[in-house]
Amino acid sequence: MVKSNYFSYCRWIKIATFLRRPIIKNIYRGLIPKQARKNFEYFSDKKQQLHTGKHFQHFIDLYFDKKLKNFKLDPLKKDLVGKKIIWQYWAQGIEDVPPIVKVCFISVDHFKGEYEVIRLDDNNLSEYLKLPGFILEKKNLNYKFKHAFFADLIRLALLDVYGGVWLDATIFLTGNLPKKLLNMDYFMFQRDFNTPNKKKWIEYDSAYFDWNDAHKVNILNSFIVAKNNNFVIHTLFDLLMNFWLTQETPPHYFFFQIMYNELLNKNLQDKSCEIIDDTLPHLLHYKLNTPFNEDEFNSIKEKMNIHKLRSIKDKDIKKGSFYEYLINKSS
Repeated sequence: MVKSNYFSYCRWIKIATFLRRPIIKNIYRGLIPKQARKNFEYFSDKKQQLHTGKHFQHFIDLYFDKKLKNFKLDPLKKDLVGKKIIWQYWAQGIEDVPPIVKVCFISVDHFKGEYEVIRLDDNNLSEYLKLPGFILEKKNLNYKFKHAFFADLIRLALLDVYGGVWLDATIFLTGNLPKKLLNMDYFMFQRDFNTPNKKKWIEYDSAYFDWNDAHKVNILNSFIVAKNNNFVIHTLFDLLMNFWLTQETPPHYFFFQIMYNELLNKNLQDKSCEIIDDTLPHLLHYKLNTPFNEDEFNSIKEKMNIHKLRSIKDKDIKKGSFYEYLINKSS
């Protein structure tokens, strides 16, 4: 049995966490220049990614050595298996969503094509999946089991059992889903080492975007296509279930992505999907709170029709921005 503290924090991230404590933080900010603090945050995060990746390598070895459990969920709605379905989830209920999520839902309904859209929440999820008791217990009792981590789990469960397309609630469509992607056994956007403007993306979000060997966060799991019973998706599901069966605390916010990186690079190299640049679905994300420009918007739509957006607090929304344009256009 894997110990409950198997996934740990490296000493560098422990130091970084210590420096964020209220009183210490004020002293630290007063003594150390801002750029030096940013550099240390960057350094400590990369060290934690490497640390987490190393532990996942061993965890994955245990799985393939049959020392971890296998999980098999049965479809509660057998007629949906293998059907063309777009799955979405909003825990609190689809009637209670932020404006930007409403915009995204409208776009998905408009461009769903031949697909049926099924939107789940905490009230109707049990009609489609029967999750083990330990998952529901952790969801209700463990504050570290955030909505985002639960959503990571159910997207894999739904695609493993039924197949289809998973779209985060903040995925905005400006065209029909590409048939090329829909026909793949499984697909997620990934980091492309031929990406132009790498520096721009690193400066935009160095926690997510980077291209060096220490960076293990290299996929976007907000958009996933999969046939039911796909081997990669099922393996990811099994690993994630075993993680939450044995662990209490995620070692990194992007631990799902780190797990995928280790699995595909070490164990399933021949099963990786085609690499399509994950900066493309972030083009609109990058511009979201900047002044709206129709030519720029059209240029983005020509390059990509699947867009990962984000919610911006009302007080932070800039007048005349892309974000404001999207909200107003759908109202």
